[in-house]
Amino acid sequence: MADILTTGGETAVTGPAAAEAAAQATRYTRTGQMLADRAQNLVKGAGYIGNGNAPLQDQGLILTKAHNVALSVRTESDRAYRDTDSVIKSISPDFWRAKPNLYQSAMLGSQALKSFTAGNLGLPGVPFGLVPFDLLAPSRLIYPVYTVLRNKLPRPPGQGESRQVYGLLGVSGSQTGGQGVMDIAIPELVNPSGGNLSGTNWPLNLPPSGSQTEYKLNVPYKFFGITEALSWLAQFEGQGLEDMSSLANLVLLQEAMMAEEYAMLAHSSQKIPTPGAPALTARNAGSGESPLTGVTTNVFVVVTALNYYGETAASASASVAVSSGQVVDVTISPVPGAQQYNLYVSTGSTAGTFYLMAGASRQNGSGGTTGTITLYRGTQTGNSVGGVRFTLQGALPTSGAEAMTADSGTGSPNRMEGIIPTLTGLSASGSGPYANAVVEGPSISWQGGYVNQAVGTHLSYNAVYEALDGLWETNGINNDSPGAFRADPAEILGDGGDIMRLSNDVIAQGASTNYRLFLEQSDVPGVRVGAAVSEFQNPITRSVLKLVVHPWMSQGTALLMTYQLPQTWSNVANAWEMTMVQDYISVSWPVIDASFRYSLFFLGALVAHAPFYSGILQGLQVSDTTPFQ
Repeated sequence: MADILTTGGETAVTGPAAAEAAAQATRYTRTGQMLADRAQNLVKGAGYIGNGNAPLQDQGLILTKAHNVALSVRTESDRAYRDTDSVIKSISPDFWRAKPNLYQSAMLGSQALKSFTAGNLGLPGVPFGLVPFDLLAPSRLIYPVYTVLRNKLPRPPGQGESRQVYGLLGVSGSQTGGQGVMDIAIPELVNPSGGNLSGTNWPLNLPPSGSQTEYKLNVPYKFFGITEALSWLAQFEGQGLEDMSSLANLVLLQEAMMAEEYAMLAHSSQKIPTPGAPALTARNAGSGESPLTGVTTNVFVVVTALNYYGETAASASASVAVSSGQVVDVTISPVPGAQQYNLYVSTGSTAGTFYLMAGASRQNGSGGTTGTITLYRGTQTGNSVGGVRFTLQGALPTSGAEAMTADSGTGSPNRMEGIIPTLTGLSASGSGPYANAVVEGPSISWQGGYVNQAVGTHLSYNAVYEALDGLWETNGINNDSPGAFRADPAEILGDGGDIMRLSNDVIAQGASTNYRLFLEQSDVPGVRVGAAVSEFQNPITRSVLKLVVHPWMSQGTALLMTYQLPQTWSNVANAWEMTMVQDYISVSWPVIDASFRYSLFFLGALVAHAPFYSGILQGLQVSDTTPFQ
């Protein structure tokens, strides 16, 4: 039997049948002779038409039919060559619907016979034709991949189910951990009955004892994973362009790294608390402001807090009577762990449905259903609510996203503790791993050494100065401060817009702020303008802080980060560590269907060994003056 081989949509005959066909072809010198000879065997099957059950045997009938077949084939072949369009049009539409690629090829051949022009060498929207296919390989990957903290923080090995740490938070004289100043002056002679010596029994000449504040940490490791799938067809058809399997694994790695970066910033096992009712003030619209429209009697406002992963339930509502030509200033009460806030409004004599008027977008869901949160960055005018003051102006919404009625996923027991929840104290609340960190001594919260969630201005000189002063010697903002650890942070991490406004502060200060400007002779013909602050000198310690723009930081938050403790004898190598029981491991799953599947896993947790040496500024405004943003 002949061997049939199908390649690229064409069928080829191989084996004995191919050899026989080649031998037969050499017997004839004219196409017509071969066609007439071979047609006699082809027409014998006509004997089965109707009620027949045997091939034709009448030689005269066979010769007549063979002659007619040969004549028809040659006639139609000539017509197909000379009038291709009419032949194609005569074919049944059902055939072309079943073979669309064949139809495109036929039409291309038909037009090519008429003329060779740029218009008919390639069909519109069809990636083939009598033209080269100029496809660049490999595929271009133009999305950003930034992992600032993941690349910076150490990744020491771990083991077991959790990282446990025992230590001392303060000792006598450290003024940390509730410890104060101790007087160690003693008399030369021992007085068993009194004085400041300890004990009345032997030995009698011991000075008084010091005191210490002990702490214990038990930070559980968390399991992380992500998967990508690749169909066989995608892998097969991608050959010649690039290795699709390698591309899938590269994308998988990049996605995992960026997801870990977000987790380092905002993961928390605890839900963000529901904010309190906001404070509202109605006033006449100023220059550049648009009065509220659509107001009937009162304006009602509720607030929700957000992180990368979800949104809290709405706060209790606040209301204010609004007259024509007025706007409303909203003051938000910040809550630990929040990155930004949403403002929902309603109007009437009583509150109706609350619709989103200002804040981050929720891609799906309304009225309490879960949605994907997109936090705004930079200078999103009129939308970003990273500050604690915001001016409502313009038309009140009558549709859109509705206020949340339940938390949509701001916290999860599957998550570790990120930097923002740790510094603001959220990770030390409820059942968080830092809730019971201090087991001896006064009640101290395991959080940042300086926490100000209601700055209320842009990222300015004064805001940074107050934070540096608070980290060094006192914290006048947060009454739960563990005390002054004489911290000297190394970096300020913030959103690009917030860092830009700090640069603008340098320009605005002018002569009142000293800075150096260097010009070389070659620079004079073309001086580069603009100002970008790259370093900030600590006026207390004289050390220099780097200003780092974090591409994924939401507007309104800046971190003052310390990575190594200033004391070399602390036995704390790093203030922050991503402890890994199992770092990235890639798994190629067994094939169970027409797909290749790849997963990446890791087991570990971010451990805050000394959060008191870092601080956080939140509630940073885009605009300090009305309209507030």
